[in-house]
Amino acid sequence: MSNAGVFFDNLKRTIFTSINTSMPAKILSFDESSGKAKIQPLFKVKEVGQSPQSLPPIENVPTLKQKYRVNGGAVQTYLPVYSPGDTVLVVFCQRAIDDAQSGHNVFPGTSRMFSIQDAVIVGVLN
Repeated sequence: MSNAGVFFDNLKRTIFTSINTSMPAKILSFDESSGKAKIQPLFKVKEVGQSPQSLPPIENVPTLKQKYRVNGGAVQTYLPVYSPGDTVLVVFCQRAIDDAQSGHNVFPGTSRMFSIQDAVIVGVLN
């Protein structure tokens, strides 16, 4: 393969590995009143020529709530409860979610994209 081919393969790999989509994580702590958790991502990252490194813990990670109508009754919102050690699936939003959590249309004022800081817990894996 030519030097240009190697360069572009490495560039592509670098770009793809910097786009966070979802990964398993371990619950370190969970605040039931706020519905937010501190998590430890379970995938490691590796730079060329270096040893694999753990990602840092992520704090204040919101969790999804669920709304259901059971047996034709009133719609109820169900809140998740997590315990330290639970393995969960975390998704990473395409853009910064800081302002969007208000429920209003917002322009993401930051260039942050696919960041682990924009994690949301979607459920327990095991």
